[in-house]
Amino acid sequence: MRTDFTFLMLVAMVATAAGIAFLKGGLPLILKGFKRAGRIFQTVWLRLLFGIALGGLIQVLIPHELIAAWIGPASGFKGLLIGSYIGLFSIGGPHVRMPIIAAVYAAGAGAGPIIALLIAMNLISLQMLITWQIPFFGVRMPLARYLVCLFVPPLAGLAGAAVYRLLNIA
Repeated sequence: MRTDFTFLMLVAMVATAAGIAFLKGGLPLILKGFKRAGRIFQTVWLRLLFGIALGGLIQVLIPHELIAAWIGPASGFKGLLIGSYIGLFSIGGPHVRMPIIAAVYAAGAGAGPIIALLIAMNLISLQMLITWQIPFFGVRMPLARYLVCLFVPPLAGLAGAAVYRLLNIA
């Protein structure tokens, strides 16, 4: 049901944007938007395909029991730490990482470790630190930000798991 709702929301957002584009510039503006979307698709489709393939392979190669033991709902603080600090080594854009994380979640990972991982990918990825932040800001500013952020993913995972349980009840 969650996937159906998400799909319907996406369709509604595209329809709304297309309607606004029509009011703003008619059919040519809508076509221009879809043409640009096609260009984006051309640049990411292969990565997305391989990301999804890797996600499926992870589901069949890593036993569900192992995922449950390491980062499952009952893994406790250990699972939060594992989920948090796997994010250190995350590489690639969301079109690569999201299918893999979705596969791990579908294979039995808990909400807390997945939330911690999603937070960590953006806050403490070494790729982001080395490739983007240090070259633009030098070492001092990114390192100060990085050291502070090391503590955020486990706390966010803990809080996120509690909110997830509350949302599941409602």
